[in-house]
Amino acid sequence: MGTSCPAYDKDADAPERLQQEARQRPGPPALAQTSGVYREQSPPAALASHFKCLWLHRMPDSTPSTIAVVPDGCSDIIWSSNGLAIVGPDRVAAFPKLTAGETIIGARFRIGAAASWLRTPLREITGQTVPLHLVWGPATNEIEARMREAASMPERLGVLAAALLGRQSAAEPPPPNIAACVAHLQVDRLILDDPIRTLVREIGTSERTLRRLCHEHLGYGAKTLDRILRLQRFMTACRSRPGDTLANLAVDAGYADQAHLAREARGLTSFTPREIQRQLAARFGIGRIEGCRTTP
Repeated sequence: MGTSCPAYDKDADAPERLQQEARQRPGPPALAQTSGVYREQSPPAALASHFKCLWLHRMPDSTPSTIAVVPDGCSDIIWSSNGLAIVGPDRVAAFPKLTAGETIIGARFRIGAAASWLRTPLREITGQTVPLHLVWGPATNEIEARMREAASMPERLGVLAAALLGRQSAAEPPPPNIAACVAHLQVDRLILDDPIRTLVREIGTSERTLRRLCHEHLGYGAKTLDRILRLQRFMTACRSRPGDTLANLAVDAGYADQAHLAREARGLTSFTPREIQRQLAARFGIGRIEGCRTTP
């Protein structure tokens, strides 16, 4: 399980790498969901406990695209011209270079659900994109063949959903402590002096046990997930309240103040909060995938 695609093996020294890449770029790239056409839809009901959504993302036809994929705590199973792969959770933004007109489809795991489904500790794939055949074996080749034969991208997404449904019976739920941890950190709340100690007390485990479980099922510690989810709350607020001030958005997302938001946004994405707000305000809304049938 240690093998990965070298071009995407990006988690070692992630914060340092992020800042180095930022210094080399002439300007900020587009945030992923503001570049090209991005669509989401709910997964089949039988998959809803493990998967957050199915999605399709078509890059612009004009030029090769470098996009910024901001960490969200999730892992994905994706299909592209390179075949099927697992995208592990990121600690910081990733900047994949994609071919002009490339269309990627995927199934996004709920936070904390991927390790049990894949039977693979997420710490082994954090910050990496790993060929799916390393986990699913030769069965991946048959799925890829059916996807390549499909007449359209929505039909391919249906093939992927059917393959996931075929493996649903063997899937296990995440441990109760992980489910409680994720639920606690997803609550929209003001920042606490020591949220992890509060979390340990509420779910009734030790910090050492929580750390081990988090690295296995989240790919990193609870503090890192807390930072990522707080940034996601800020981005959600940018979409829904494009005219609000950064100071208000920062406090409502759970930051101590606007300066705290600025440090965290830079550290996790290399973007300023103003640039994130500007891009998200310009491209508000996520459409639904038309023509996709995801039930057997």
